[in-house]
Amino acid sequence: MFDTSRFAEIEKNPSGFRLLERIPFSAEDSFPITLHPTAGDEVALALIDFETTGLNLADAEVIELGLVQVAYSPSLGKITEITEITSQFECPKKAISAEITGITGITNEMVAGQRIDDAHVTRIINSSKILIAHNAAFDRAFFDIRFPALADRVWACSIKDIDWRAHGFESAKLEYLLLKTGYFYDGHRAAIDCLAMVQLFAAVPKALPELLKNTQQTDYKIMAKGVSYADREVVKKRSYRWDGENRYWWTIVSEDDYLAEKTFLDALCGTASAKNIFQAIALTSRYSARY
Repeated sequence: MFDTSRFAEIEKNPSGFRLLERIPFSAEDSFPITLHPTAGDEVALALIDFETTGLNLADAEVIELGLVQVAYSPSLGKITEITEITSQFECPKKAISAEITGITGITNEMVAGQRIDDAHVTRIINSSKILIAHNAAFDRAFFDIRFPALADRVWACSIKDIDWRAHGFESAKLEYLLLKTGYFYDGHRAAIDCLAMVQLFAAVPKALPELLKNTQQTDYKIMAKGVSYADREVVKKRSYRWDGENRYWWTIVSEDDYLAEKTFLDALCGTASAKNIFQAIALTSRYSARY
């Protein structure tokens, strides 16, 4: 808590201080919330976040879903309205650990007897053009398991689909991005994290249009089967991952980076480059766990 007795110091040396403001939304707000006059061309987007009992998809379970639907105007390039806010608990099969409660603030008592309303979630998802998450690979993995009938939606990632460094940020962590733009929020609660994204898009106006543009581009999974053992460190430094079961290095690149990556691999692998496979990823498969 800031020491309010220091206001006199702030007035004398305002450049020596930085004031932070809590994001102006909460999960308890009444909706819709108008942010800007409508343009008439709005499309619905859904911002989504899960809180879970752990990070391992094999044994972790969903304990909270946050879902915020917004109206986005392509002509204005901004969100004009928050149309709906949803925050729902779900009781897992195994008890929530003290560690997870410490991180999220969610206790076993809070989730007891609770279950996410599938029909409610389905209505929002079906009426939204794109699902957006801050680390979509994580949230989509749990979403596709929990809602298999909705697993064919287009996802966007507010980490991967925005070049935050080009916008002047050194990290893509949500809390950091908000702090750098002058805001704070109580993190690790699903709906609040979604509302934090709304505020971030308002604070960095070019970020959301960039994300939506990148969502329409084709990504490619590269299976670099022509990489030799001697060159393993070269591709590892380039963020390739090792598939131990199928024994090849792989990465995912955007449409814009496809040609440069193919040129790199052709030069690295030589005659073995013919073994490399470049597989286009369908828009509805972006950030799916199978990739």
